[in-house]
Amino acid sequence: MTKVSFWLLGLVLGLSSCYYDNREDLYGSAGPCDTTAVSYTTHIKPLMDQQCVGCHGATAPSAGISLHDWASVKASVQGGRFVGSVDWQTGYSPMPKGGSKWTPCQISQLNAWVNKGMPQ
Repeated sequence: MTKVSFWLLGLVLGLSSCYYDNREDLYGSAGPCDTTAVSYTTHIKPLMDQQCVGCHGATAPSAGISLHDWASVKASVQGGRFVGSVDWQTGYSPMPKGGSKWTPCQISQLNAWVNKGMPQ
């Protein structure tokens, strides 16, 4: 009976260790969200590289949407569906597919970049 008890205890502990917490969801962002000097190079490109380029890179981009450089991201944003998809708005295909929604700060930075004319 003790082998079964140890096995069950190990199973319970093992399964409980699979719980995933997102630091930002638990504690908020590390600091205030800076949207004053947002540029493609500093803020948007790292997001594209991390969240988008895996599927929407230069070679064989998914759905024919390439997001590998400033010009292609700018063209996609001007097409009118990019911000709605990233912000998971109703009527838009939520992006990234199978991934996590961008943080409120990242979405605010994207909107600030768009509102400032999408500077490089």
